[in-house]
This record gives sequence, structure tokens and C-alpha cells, in this order.
Amino acid sequence: MKKTLLFVLALCIGFLGYSQLKVQPGVPTAKIPSPKVQTVNDEVAVKAIPSMHVSEAQKLNQAYKSADMVNIIPIGNSANAYGYGYNNGASTLVWADNNLNTIINTHRMTVPPNSGNLAIDISVDGGLTWELNREIYNVVNEDFRSRYPMGAIYNPEGNTDPNNAYVAYHAASLDGSNGGDWGSYTYGTASIGDPNDTTVHYLTSDLVAGFYQGIATAFDITQQGDLWMADAALLDSYTEYMGDIIFMHGTWNEETTDYDMEEFLVAADCDYARYLKMAFSPDGQTGYVFWNNEDGSVPNMDGRSYPLLLKTTDGGETWDDELISIEVGGPDGIEAVKNWLSDEMLDDIFGAGTWDRDEILYDVPYFNSDIAVDANGNPHLACSIFLSGEEAGYIVITPESFGVFDLFSMDGGETWLAQPLGALKTYEAAFGELDPEYNRLQVASTMDGTMMFFTWLDTDLENVTVNNQPDVYARGFCTTDHSYTFNENGEDLPNNITFLSAGMWSSFFQATSKYVFEDNETYTIPIIYEDMNPIAPEEPVQFMYISDFSYTYPTDFMGVGIGNEHAAPQTSSLQVSQSYPNPTNSSSVVKVTIENASSISLEVCNITGQKVFEIPAAKYSTGVHALTINASDLPNGVYFYTVTAGESQITRKMIVD
Repeated sequence: MKKTLLFVLALCIGFLGYSQLKVQPGVPTAKIPSPKVQTVNDEVAVKAIPSMHVSEAQKLNQAYKSADMVNIIPIGNSANAYGYGYNNGASTLVWADNNLNTIINTHRMTVPPNSGNLAIDISVDGGLTWELNREIYNVVNEDFRSRYPMGAIYNPEGNTDPNNAYVAYHAASLDGSNGGDWGSYTYGTASIGDPNDTTVHYLTSDLVAGFYQGIATAFDITQQGDLWMADAALLDSYTEYMGDIIFMHGTWNEETTDYDMEEFLVAADCDYARYLKMAFSPDGQTGYVFWNNEDGSVPNMDGRSYPLLLKTTDGGETWDDELISIEVGGPDGIEAVKNWLSDEMLDDIFGAGTWDRDEILYDVPYFNSDIAVDANGNPHLACSIFLSGEEAGYIVITPESFGVFDLFSMDGGETWLAQPLGALKTYEAAFGELDPEYNRLQVASTMDGTMMFFTWLDTDLENVTVNNQPDVYARGFCTTDHSYTFNENGEDLPNNITFLSAGMWSSFFQATSKYVFEDNETYTIPIIYEDMNPIAPEEPVQFMYISDFSYTYPTDFMGVGIGNEHAAPQTSSLQVSQSYPNPTNSSSVVKVTIENASSISLEVCNITGQKVFEIPAAKYSTGVHALTINASDLPNGVYFYTVTAGESQITRKMIVD
């Protein structure tokens, strides 16, 4: 009944509203692929795809890859590329526990012994040395060949010895009990200290009770030790959504050294659900299940996708009856999204004088998403956001017209903000005949939930329009002061992690850990990708661990982000760059852009508010001006510089080191 009423209301509003603007002739658009198809036979022969385009200059640049800007370590192997998943398959694959200094990579095995067996690669010294391909599950029945595994670490409260901790795993199996090819779950545990201490369980679909099990992509263990899995109930290998989310909840049993599991359904009223992600707050009480689709609650968005969340505030004992939906664009959309693209970009896409930012619709497609929950129980959603095409189900794919965002709330999901993280040049990759691959957005956090780190894949090569030659990009965000990282040149851009490394242009299927390693406010982000043949993904692959990419707070966190009530926003009449270089020990330059001639001044204050440097007010003409801060006599530390132009004022952070 609720969905019918919402649909009628949305329809009525739609008659009074608007349709999506028309795009200019020649602007590239693409139909969003259906999430309702899942290939089963991942050992099929594949046809060759066209050779990847690499210019002569780019070929010459290959010589510089030996510079190894990051340290990359070969770890385990798998029978093919598909164990890391397709269509946003970047699930819970890599898990680091800062309290144990331990990291695992969960994956399928090679042939022999059997690609349906499961293994972990594990390091108990923070990723310096590894035990590879330790088997944790052995196939005893062909119906229970495992696919798309996930793994996490259960660490008893107060424990700091990895030998006393366990790995919990979950995978899909091919027993055909959901009306199609899938239907069985394979799950169990494995002791980190004793390789012979493992458990295994099988759970087949129960269609009478409504458990149409498939391929789960949401898996989490709270810091209190509760295990959670969420999956959408989908008939016949994803032809129909049955209206429920399947939950599995596990509590640790010390006598059996295993999880006691319960399975239950929670209604989630929307058009379709798949590629779920989930996360809990550090205290284990507030949790969210997240996916992208539609539920009829956002006007004018029929046939277009937006984020939906199912929430608990009591550790999963109960889940809310109503979904949280996020209106990204339109009159009530998120300002940071609506104002992200330049006027020039929108003119090129829709035509000058034809658009209004309040009338532009956006799609948040199903294939790029992840979630973390901060220390205050607020969700952070890693999403890619596209301009909607004129016709529902289509998106604009002009390079850099779509990008990566952190959609986050500061009041438990009542209202939403957005932090732009970076524009994307490409979004879709093609590896063989199977389903397309995308940017694999991931979000990691510190275990206390105060810092968030976002990673994704993109191909930034001249004349390349597909994401077949990806690098790993990253951005950090501090939830306490809403500062975010700048790149190595002090620009408001992400870092290209694999630039000039062995992973340059070939960081396929990256997966980032749920948590990061932390040492004296230096945060190392564990990332693993597959070294593979991109035109033959059915061949064996080598997992590669990026061991030493990190951010340091506050040195690398220079910007004042969205949501900080103390930050003056950039205005059309005043633009202020981040100082460069930053950190500095001598001088640093700030670029100031004004639309109209104005009086400009600059003041630098230390963290106590004491003014330590100033450039007095003077008249400047329209355009870009460089102001130089002399920091040679300033003690090491954090400073804030404020640029005033007429009645506009913007403050940013700088470091003297």
C-alpha cells in the first residue's frame, strides 16, 4: 500500500514538475546495463577485444614504471579474475585489523586443487611478509563450488595476538535452489593460529519461507564480534526481486570456535535490490544496508536510480520499516552535487541558456558504491554520480561530467551533504565476454571511525574511453574537522596511487580493506589488485598488494570540506587556491581569483588565533592574482590563512614543516 501511495503522489507532483533536460546532439550517453543478469560459467572461452590504445609517448613512459612510487608485493593466486567479482563485485575481500597488525585477502584457489576451494593470504606483521594461499574451504560436493567469497577477521575483545583470532568467510554456491543456478551459501571459520582448525556450513534456499538466496555482497563483523551478512531475495538468478532483504546474524560461540547463525527476512519496498553493501558504527549499534535503486519516494525520478538505506540503531535487533532515500538532484537536491559541474560543462551538454541547476536530474547507478559508518553513527557513501540522460535509464558519459562523491549525513540520515572527491574520465571496462567492470569505489576507515579513505579505478589516457587500463586513485576525509586531502601538488584532486609503479595502467579489480593501519596519525591503506591478462580474464591471476600508500594527519589534510560550519564557501566572485607548496619551510603561493576589481588582503594566524603574517589590503583588477606568504620565520605547525576580497572571505589551512 505504501509504495502505491508514494507512486501516485510522485506522479501528481510530476505533472506539476519537469522532465529531464535535453542533451545537445553529439553528447555521448549510454544505457545503464541491467543488474538482472549474472553469468554462471566463468570458465567460458572469451573473444578477443580490440588492442588497448597506448600512444608512443605512453609506451616510452613505461620505462619509468620501475621507479616504484609505491611498494607492490606479489601475494596469492586464483584460477581466474572473476573471484574478485563483476559488476561492482568489490565486496569484503580485504580486511585489516589494526589491533592485530594483521591483514587477510580472501579468494578462490587455482586449479589444481580446485577453483571452487577458498583460501586466504595472510600477514601478521602489517603486510611485510605473507603466508600465501592457505586453504580454508575444500569442496566435497560439486553443488557447493564456491564463488565470489568474502572474508573478515573476528578478534576477541581485548586480544592483540593474531593466533587467538579467526577468519570468517561467506560465499555463494551453485546448487540451483533459488529457481535458477544459484541458491546455496557456503560459510564458516578458520583459526589464524591453527591452519587445521576450520569449520564449514551449507545453507540452501528455502523458497517456502522466502529465502531466495544468491550472491551476497554485504558482509561485516562489528568490533564487538557480531557477524552480519545481507543479500537481496532474488528469484531465478536475479529475474525478479521478491521484496525482502535476507539477513544472517552470527554470534561467536567460544566452545565451538564458530559462529551460531540465524537467518531472517526484512521487507524493503523498492523496485529492485542488488549489490548491497553494509557497515556498522564502531560501537556496533548503528548499522546500514545500502544499495542504489528507486522506491517511489523521490519526485521526478521514475526509472532513475538513487541511494537507498535500511537502518538499525540497536545493533541489528530491529531494522527500520521505512527506507532512507537520498534526493541527489532537483530542487531539493544536495547543493554540492548541483553546483559541482561548471557552467561551461553544462552549456556544452545541454546548451547555453537552456538549463537550471534545480532542474537537472542525476543518476547514482548500482554498479559503483560502498559504505562506512563514522564514530557518530553517520553513514558515508562512496558513489559515482552521473547526469541523467533525457530518457530514463540513460546517463551522460562525457568524460569528467561524472565523478566520485562522499555522500554523508551528520544527523543519522535525516539530511545529506556531499563532498566531491574527483572527476572520472572513464567508467566502464570490458574484459572478455562477461559482464562489464566499473570503477570499484571503496571506502575504508580507521577503527574509531574518525577518518575515511576512498579509493577507485580510472583510466586517464589520451583517446581512451574505456576503463581497461586503470590506475588506483585515493582521497582522505577527516570527519572531525571536515578537512580532506589534496594531491602531491597541493591541488584539490585525488592522488594517483599507482602512478610510476608496477601497477600503472594495470591495477585491475582493486579491492581496499575495510579498515586501515594507523600509526601516530599516519594511515596506511591496504589495497590489493589483480595482475591479469585483460583480454583473457579466464586465465590464472596474481594478487598484488600495495603495501605503503599512506596519508598523515594533519599534514596531508589541507582543505576545509563540506559540512564545516566554520568554513566560508567558495563564491562565484572569489576563488582561493590551496597554498603551494604545502607543507612549506620558506614561502608559499596562494592564487586568488576575483570576477570584479576589488580590495584584497591576506592574514595568517596560528592555531591560537594570533596573527603571524599579513598582506595589507590593496586594489586588484579582475582576474587571477598570486599572493606570497613568507613562512621562513614561522615555527613548525598548523596555520590558517584568510583571504578577504570586498565582503567575501575564505579561510584555508597550511602547514609549516
